[in-house]
Amino acid sequence: MNSDYIVIIALWIVLPIILFKVIPKDRIREALATLMFFQTLTWLFSTGLTYFGLLESPIRVFQEATRLSFTMEYLVFPTAAVLFQLKFPNNSAFVRRLLHYLFWVGVILSFMFLISSFTNIMGVTIDSLIRSFFNFIIELWLCRRYVLWLMNHPQLQRNYE
Repeated sequence: MNSDYIVIIALWIVLPIILFKVIPKDRIREALATLMFFQTLTWLFSTGLTYFGLLESPIRVFQEATRLSFTMEYLVFPTAAVLFQLKFPNNSAFVRRLLHYLFWVGVILSFMFLISSFTNIMGVTIDSLIRSFFNFIIELWLCRRYVLWLMNHPQLQRNYE
């Protein structure tokens, strides 16, 4: 078995365990909403980037189905988004919230760079990292707006009280 597939299997084992350990029981709905919405966003953005040749995933789980990395788009990036959402400093100053965005985007980009350096799961260049920086800032902001809207929806509060 190729070492790249061992890394993929390890990600599929370790990241769900991390999510299971980190998500508090009273925030499971918020985490699931974040996970699923971010999966949608990464799928849409990455499909466009892949179509135009700006994103490359040489080693994939579903080689014939898509040119996207299923593991990265459906597990790694959404897991980072859930951690971003759960640790978000709600009542902090703008600078602290901005630093939170920059920290988590930095974590994602660092992971992409490391995966690209040591495996063939993703092909990352400096240009793609710069595009990904803006891409993830937008995705995290959209996801945060959506989750805040969803969790503050009056009809949901009435049904779950």
